[in-house]
Amino acid sequence: MSEPVEIPPLDAALTRADCLRLVAGLEANPPAHLRPVTLAVLATFTADLLRPWLVVECARRGIALKWRSTPYGQVEQQIIDPASELYAANPEAIIILLRLADLAPAADGRFLSLDVNQAGEERGRLTQWMAQQLQTLRSRTGAVIMVSNFTPPEVAAAGLADGSLIHSQAGWVHSVNLAMAEVCAAVPRTSVLDVARIAVETGMHRWRDDRLAFMAKAPLSGEALAALARLSARSLRAAAVPPKKCLVLDMDNTLWGGVVGEAGIEGIALGPDYPGNVFMEFQRRILSLRDRGVLLAAASKNNPADVEAVFAEHPSCLLRREHFSAFEVHWEDKAVSLRRVARALNIGLDALVFFDDNPVERAWVREQLPAVTVIEAPTSPMGYWKALDDSGCFDSLTLTNEDRQRAGMYAQEEQRKALQSSAGSLEDFLRSLDLVLTVGRIDESTLPRVAQLLAKTNQFNLTTRRHDEAAIREMSGAGAGLWVRVRDRFGDAGLVGVVIAVPADAGTWRIDTLLMSCRVIGRRVETAMLGLLERAAAQRGVHCLHGEFVPSLKNQPASGFLPDHGFVPNGEYWKLMFENPRALPDYFRFEDHSGIPLL
Repeated sequence: MSEPVEIPPLDAALTRADCLRLVAGLEANPPAHLRPVTLAVLATFTADLLRPWLVVECARRGIALKWRSTPYGQVEQQIIDPASELYAANPEAIIILLRLADLAPAADGRFLSLDVNQAGEERGRLTQWMAQQLQTLRSRTGAVIMVSNFTPPEVAAAGLADGSLIHSQAGWVHSVNLAMAEVCAAVPRTSVLDVARIAVETGMHRWRDDRLAFMAKAPLSGEALAALARLSARSLRAAAVPPKKCLVLDMDNTLWGGVVGEAGIEGIALGPDYPGNVFMEFQRRILSLRDRGVLLAAASKNNPADVEAVFAEHPSCLLRREHFSAFEVHWEDKAVSLRRVARALNIGLDALVFFDDNPVERAWVREQLPAVTVIEAPTSPMGYWKALDDSGCFDSLTLTNEDRQRAGMYAQEEQRKALQSSAGSLEDFLRSLDLVLTVGRIDESTLPRVAQLLAKTNQFNLTTRRHDEAAIREMSGAGAGLWVRVRDRFGDAGLVGVVIAVPADAGTWRIDTLLMSCRVIGRRVETAMLGLLERAAAQRGVHCLHGEFVPSLKNQPASGFLPDHGFVPNGEYWKLMFENPRALPDYFRFEDHSGIPLL
């Protein structure tokens, strides 16, 4: 067998010839560390030229892509026919590539021939068509689906006047894309592939290859194919791999220019003019990551007082001390700092991303903590954000309210710890929190968050089974699927717990999943969840539960749950018989959205 091909780094420029050579090696002998993913591509145009670019881009992001193409221009036929090449491929992911010129030629080329009402009708027709295709597709496959949106017009029908029109062609295309996004959001495991954005970034006049468009129905230029492959590979990785949770940052020459311990606050480069504005922009981008749920932590060899002064006093410092959920500023080893960050946030080392301008520190962390993702920072700070963004470490196809609130939740946890240290006992502490637990049955509105929890919860998780939305929906309908939210005097932790049980023998349910976020470990939420499940079971005449603990590298905190709650060994399962559901913890106030009797 030939040696595995060497995969080029993300920042290496490639030609089509490079990709063709690499594909041959990747398909002949794929590196063992790559995760296999079967992809089916549906397109209204010839998309086969995308294949070599996409196979290589996927390999760069840890995926061994198995490409399954279908005849071009047969999107609807492939979806409708249960015996089509699409379903025969049994793909894990499906990408649907659409062109406005293929689906609505009048709106693409002769937009001015449509009045406002006709344009609205055309938008409705397109979105209704897309909704029908996705509903059929979802009924026949559990694959992740990604649908491209429409690029802006390369040449606007109204020419220069388009930007001045209230009902412009560009505005209409944008409105169609918004409507399509709503359609995708309503279908489980379906998201938008934002081709419109990357086409604008590339340049509309460089997006199309006229020669190939006319001769082979293959309108995308080499530059467009490369950009589309990068976007698609990132999206496929985001569908297959949960995002990292925490960005750990160095300080000197990373968040500002210079060494604050030597130059002082006034001497560091941080401000509205060059080069300080480069670091301000990097800080602004970091805050945008925090806004979408990424935790921030510090790992700096420095005098703590100097760093604290920058955050508190520097007028151009956008980051503040309270933005950091963990703060390791001292003269100890960076690997030591990262271990402490993981412990403080109760997350694994593999959830950390380390960004440091110093190549020696990066090499040391890679050697000492191989589970940590280390970003190869460029020599120029102008490239910091691009390197961080291109890594895809924090990519996610969906964004929930819990994601947006995550950083604030960790700040609230610090307040809880302070209260706990002054409480006389655990019971006193829990009562002082004014805990409210809300329970509901899993439905379409909570399914995305439930699936997200199953995908990434590791510590308090009895089985660590990673079910998709379709499987969760099916199991919840057959037995019981419950979610719980927790809030207290300091804030709302969000939807943090899930329990799913399915019928086993007559009168018996098997607990497939019981998990909760590490944010609420120690508040006995797990006991309340089991009591709620017993009540749901009793409603259906079930008085026996089978549970199992499947050990993993990280779920030791859940190892004692079953024996601690009265389950006894019974062959391959643990067994719990009950006549009456257990009492729910009285330090919770319960709000019911499930119809389960709480008394």
